[in-house]
Amino acid sequence: MSTSPAVVPSCAEAPLGPAAGSVLSHIAGRAQDRALVCAVRSGEESVTYGELWERAGRVAAVVSAVAGSRGERRVAIGLAPGADWVGCLLGIWRAGAVAVPVNLDHPPARLRLLAGSADLLVHTGGAIPGWWPHGKPAVAFPAAEAGHLPESGPEFTAAAGGRTACILHTSGSTGAPKPVVLPHGGLARRIADFADLYGITAEDRIAQLAAASVDVVLWETLLALTVGGTLCVPHGRQRVPGIGLVRWLAGEQVTVATMTPTMLAALPEVTLPELRLLVVGGEALAPARFRYWIDRHQVANAYGPTEATIATHVAPHITGDDQSAPLGSPVPGVDDYLLDEDNQPVPDGQPGHLHLAGVGLADGYAGLPDRTDRCFPTLTIDGRAVRVYRTGDRAWRRGDGQLVYAGRIDRQLNLGGVRLEPEEVEAAARALDGVTAAAALAEPAGGRDVLALHAAVPGGRITETALRAHLAGLLPSTAVPTRIHLHPSIPLTGYGKPDLRALAALVSPGTPSASADGTAPADSAVPLPDAVRVWWRQATGTEPATATSGFFSGGGDSLACVELLHRINETFGLEIPLADFTAQPTPAFLARALASTTEESA
Repeated sequence: MSTSPAVVPSCAEAPLGPAAGSVLSHIAGRAQDRALVCAVRSGEESVTYGELWERAGRVAAVVSAVAGSRGERRVAIGLAPGADWVGCLLGIWRAGAVAVPVNLDHPPARLRLLAGSADLLVHTGGAIPGWWPHGKPAVAFPAAEAGHLPESGPEFTAAAGGRTACILHTSGSTGAPKPVVLPHGGLARRIADFADLYGITAEDRIAQLAAASVDVVLWETLLALTVGGTLCVPHGRQRVPGIGLVRWLAGEQVTVATMTPTMLAALPEVTLPELRLLVVGGEALAPARFRYWIDRHQVANAYGPTEATIATHVAPHITGDDQSAPLGSPVPGVDDYLLDEDNQPVPDGQPGHLHLAGVGLADGYAGLPDRTDRCFPTLTIDGRAVRVYRTGDRAWRRGDGQLVYAGRIDRQLNLGGVRLEPEEVEAAARALDGVTAAAALAEPAGGRDVLALHAAVPGGRITETALRAHLAGLLPSTAVPTRIHLHPSIPLTGYGKPDLRALAALVSPGTPSASADGTAPADSAVPLPDAVRVWWRQATGTEPATATSGFFSGGGDSLACVELLHRINETFGLEIPLADFTAQPTPAFLARALASTTEESA
């Protein structure tokens, strides 16, 4: 077992103290002593601390008026990243309610599932989004001219809010996302400790790059605002890893940024003189691949599941000589245990199942008591009772005390920094009539792993295009398989479950999907502008040779897909939804979209 300097058996017993008090109390102080200083830069908009606190007050007044001021009120944030999103988060907390961030890029069917965790929606205005349940209250983000609302909003005190700060959803092995309940105390402590660890000050300009529904967005937002720094929020193509993001980082003079190795690998190697700290996490980091950045900036590797609040381990200085980056050492207040199958500690140097305890542990999964009991058991370790979180990760401890990742004990995948439960993808596939069995797994492609789905379709009644469109309507784009393989049947183990080894052997590395991403084979080319053909080739490494050439089966991934659509939409004045192209990722689809624009302008 490794213990950080501040040892606690559980977050409920952790002494928080003034340095780790409510993040709201810190931000309220900034609204007083830095009222005219920029708190959030969002596009061309600069919002001061005073203005941000006033926006939060308006949201708090609306939430209290609509949802009342008693009991645990859960409020979904139906806004895109930006100053209003930040004001909404703070306003929900000022009202003593629980924030439920959602990613508006997810398909409506998934958003409807997430809406089950909330009682009230704050949205951008106009018509109530179709995914929000009928009968549940929804309010538009209150505009500044709403003079009937109190300008300051309710005053926040430590007693005004409940225990829970927010509910974040992660991929679920049962086929539905898991609502993780994070308490205020652990979140406040984690932010305060990381500000100290990284020396974050009011001079820092911190990028907000994470999606609105993941825990890293809290890290970025609160790390900036609690110290009086500036949160910088990119928009549109600026959010896509590539030259647009690099130009934005340089233009905003960002000093601190957090991203996955996949995102960092997509950045061109250019000089960013103001960038002093790159925090990398979410997936394995191979230092040799990122020597350019490591030689010029402080690169830290962070590890931690959402169930333990953002990050529990940090290796603060990665060097280019490391063959693989360690997960690091536990942050203050976190205990880690490497246990065998009998829940007994393993010797240093031996791999074990990583269990986490201490400050920041989630309260469990909302509405899922049985799953909470399984994943957050109380174990007897070294003679004392300890509430832990079973991460599902295997790790071993180096001589210097740092942990090294050693794989998973279950089927969970980590692709491009996104943790996926294969069972969720499989359940979505089986929901389509005609698919009798499904198995999702990682498949090598071009030196990296991609998500592949094997589906049993007796009689060939389902096409790959139909299955992909179905999945795109249920899952986030990052969970839609890059490759889909259709079979009359799927080989099974002696226990009647899909034989993953046999399935992997059916497809050699680099083999494209059994059928292209179109409805039927087609040898004819389609007319595409030269620029689009070049972008396609850059994204996939292949030519859009025929109408049904597959973007994903040709080598493209979800990040490259977003980049391609941003380029096309900006250049040709289109608004092609990501979900539509994910469902029909072919030159034929793009040609139809471009042709419709030409016809409208004629």
